[in-house]
Amino acid sequence: MNFRVTPRLAVDFATSELARQTTELQRTQEQVSTGLRLHRPSDDPAAMRRSIVQKDQLLRLQTNLESVDHVKARVSQSHVQLREAQQLFVRARSAALSVTQATEDAEIDALAAELDGILEQMVSLANSSDESGYLFGGTATESQPFAAERAFGKITSVAYSGASADSRLHVTGDVSRQALVAGDQAFNAPAREDTIVLGTTGIVSGSFTDAASGSLTMTVAHTLTTFAAGSGIAAGSSSVAGDNIVGAAGVHQLQITDSSGTGSFGTVSLNGGAAISFTSTDTDLQVPGPNGEVVHLDMTAITAGFNGTVDITADGTMSLDNGVTTQPLTFADNQLLLDPADGAEVYMDTTGARLTGTAHVEFPGTTSAFDVLIELRDDILNSRGLNNADRFAAIDRRLGDIERVENHLLNEVGVQSVSLEQMERLKVRTEDLALDQELKYSETTAADIAVAAVRLQELLTLQQFTMASVSKLLSQNLLQFLQ
Repeated sequence: MNFRVTPRLAVDFATSELARQTTELQRTQEQVSTGLRLHRPSDDPAAMRRSIVQKDQLLRLQTNLESVDHVKARVSQSHVQLREAQQLFVRARSAALSVTQATEDAEIDALAAELDGILEQMVSLANSSDESGYLFGGTATESQPFAAERAFGKITSVAYSGASADSRLHVTGDVSRQALVAGDQAFNAPAREDTIVLGTTGIVSGSFTDAASGSLTMTVAHTLTTFAAGSGIAAGSSSVAGDNIVGAAGVHQLQITDSSGTGSFGTVSLNGGAAISFTSTDTDLQVPGPNGEVVHLDMTAITAGFNGTVDITADGTMSLDNGVTTQPLTFADNQLLLDPADGAEVYMDTTGARLTGTAHVEFPGTTSAFDVLIELRDDILNSRGLNNADRFAAIDRRLGDIERVENHLLNEVGVQSVSLEQMERLKVRTEDLALDQELKYSETTAADIAVAAVRLQELLTLQQFTMASVSKLLSQNLLQFLQ
């Protein structure tokens, strides 16, 4: 079989070769103009796949960098706020130490006003926010974490409504890191100490661990007075409302002397107090004791010739909400008393209960930063009506609370300083990884401009040569055609 090269076949060969050269020339021109070697999968399928993986890893690292920068900025702001809070407690300590030297009401009022200002600043600081939400709300960043209750324009309590979970920084390939501490942890450093009961009721703290925090006011009331059998003495008509004693049998005693021998008249004393004269016609004889005790007696049925002591049992109740809910006194060494507000358990030793009245119960080491300031302000103003010794002792305890909270804030500042340092190291490491990945991606996708330029020139020369050759072949004279 003979193969003849016709002019038509030469034209087809020339067109095909020129098209191939033009395509390669266009690709080389794209490389030179864009600096990229890969524009479509067909340029280099294996390299294209590798570049996609490298690009994805690079984008992940860049996202991690943005996350680290964002969280680092928030932690830095939180760090500043906690440092400012610690400085506020330095001022609060100074105000507490000045109380003992304040002799004028105006000085005391000025110190209390300073505490009010510090408290307002603390609440504002605890509710700090940025464009991403509240700093101390834990994972609940969209709602204000601390709400202040006020009475007559002054803060009386501060409640936390944020989440207890800390916000965290999650970066691919790295451990989960604590970012912002939740507000209930940042401004509360529980270190429970022995419960303290102030007042003259005779009730003291039990030996079991209480669950309540801060401070409570306990009201002790009288309900019924009864007497040991044998003397004929009974409770007077005003006993229920007028007696101010409580106590198990024998805590209080009457000393009765029947001077007449018939029960007509004599003397009676309470707990070794002054002897009070009585007659058999007394139905509501008031007998005071040496320590403010008062009992009302009915002497109409006194046993003739009775001389001796009579044990008294005075029942009563305890309340933590000013009498709205009450619990009877059991005179036990660990009587459970529940706080109606939150159900917190409080254990009281009521074996020595003696008098009705108000007792102030403190749970040292459990108060939040806000409660410490509120209680210090109230003790400066002596809102509980304590005597000087108890008032100054309470202020000393507030100083201990201030030191506890201040140390806790400094610890939180230190923890966040370490977190910031770790985040900076993580940022530097991520930047290095991103740079390395970017170099790899560039090596995969970038064109060698020098090589591409040389190749471009080669292709241009080759194309010119091809076109000249084709032109030569197609430009035949009559003699060449006939041959």
